[in-house]
Amino acid sequence: MKSTKKNHRSRKAMISTLLLGLAISSMLLGEEANAQTPSSASGSSLTSEQQDTFLSTLGASSDEDVYEDLYEGRSLAETARRHNKNPQAVIDLQVAQMTEMLNERLNKGLLSPDTYRAQKAELTDLITKSVYGQTSYSQ
Repeated sequence: MKSTKKNHRSRKAMISTLLLGLAISSMLLGEEANAQTPSSASGSSLTSEQQDTFLSTLGASSDEDVYEDLYEGRSLAETARRHNKNPQAVIDLQVAQMTEMLNERLNKGLLSPDTYRAQKAELTDLITKSVYGQTSYSQ
């Protein structure tokens, strides 16, 4: 029974991690992402090259592999270590990618300087917690 409860908490934490990633993307992309069509989308979402870099840094072969690991209760850090990769490299990459998105939004006037500074100040901590599977539901 204890194992099932822990498994349930792990899945809840991983789902929360996925939701955090979606929330961060939504926060950074905002209404602009909803308004873009496939032909006009540029720069504000991850390119296939960025996604390939993420998978390579993580050591995963596909998005499905990452999803499966998260579903099975592994954090991105555990996935990276399982593939002999450094979790800090995953954090550094995600912080760089999200910082680039924040910079684009600031430069386009979609963020005020105060909002930019506030979001940038918490970015590394949010991503680090996400990579290690830490949410308000787990420590």
